[in-house]
Amino acid sequence: MNKLNLLLLPVILLVFFRCGPSEDKIIFPGNLKTYQVSDSLTFNPDWFSAEKKLVVVSKQLYVFSIPFMDIIEEYDKEMPVIIVITREDKDEIIQRLTEYEFPYPFIHDPDGLFIEENQLWKRFGYQEKNTIAPFFMEGDYISEMGLAQISMRQLFRKQLDEFLK
Repeated sequence: MNKLNLLLLPVILLVFFRCGPSEDKIIFPGNLKTYQVSDSLTFNPDWFSAEKKLVVVSKQLYVFSIPFMDIIEEYDKEMPVIIVITREDKDEIIQRLTEYEFPYPFIHDPDGLFIEENQLWKRFGYQEKNTIAPFFMEGDYISEMGLAQISMRQLFRKQLDEFLK
């Protein structure tokens, strides 16, 4: 009986450790393309491995008309901003983001792979009709800070100050 317990111990430990923070791990599908909106800021693949980053996933483009960019620009030297957009027409995306004077490059995900593979809506308790998920990440994981309140200027600035401490 003792030999059986010794054999089961590594299996139990493996199962126990696999139940840890890996649930909040975010995977960026490698086959998605990035596009630039302006010449002022190019996409840097090192952003994926940055210790602290802001990720904004959007099914629509109206969110980029919300005035949160001026706040992000104060912090973007300390923290990359990764934008994932799931609309199909990349040319329309570039045109609209240019109109909004949105300088950040974006990852084009017309099939919604990023949302699906990371089960973002389920993780955040969203319904499928939701169109945006802005969140903070630490390394490969969703930060304990969770969702970024980009539409609430004072709260968003407070979150950024706290996150980058």
